[in-house]
Amino acid sequence: MLIKLEQHTSQKDIEVLITYPVKNKIVDRIVSLIKTVDTQIECYSDDIMKLINVSLVYYIESIDKKTIVFCEKENYLVRSRLYQIYERLKDNGFVQISKHCILNINMLENIKPLANSRLEAVLSNGICLHVTRKYLANLKKVLREDEQ
Repeated sequence: MLIKLEQHTSQKDIEVLITYPVKNKIVDRIVSLIKTVDTQIECYSDDIMKLINVSLVYYIESIDKKTIVFCEKENYLVRSRLYQIYERLKDNGFVQISKHCILNINMLENIKPLANSRLEAVLSNGICLHVTRKYLANLKKVLREDEQ
């Protein structure tokens, strides 16, 4: 992969050009990662609204009818339902791993097998999340796409 950076003082906004011989999953993944830089979620901390960049989100979980966004050091409440957030973020590197949790695949460090055909997802911050059997096939599919 070749990366070129050019500064043009007359340029008003950042322009990203991706040149490739054949469009494949790697190109799609790069586009997905670039999109996460601009995508934000409306979150709340102590009733103060903050826009959080999705590239900073490790995972989002629904606990006791509250949707919580987990970042490296902070947690935020979201007023949307988990399925609504997932629909918005599934093309930005997020994958559902249980009925109550979606994971930022870019924060995934490794996966450990558990009993009963389950997996444990270990994030780059050391947090371990369980992948339930129902969502196991989808996670494996996403991981295979990343390898190609």
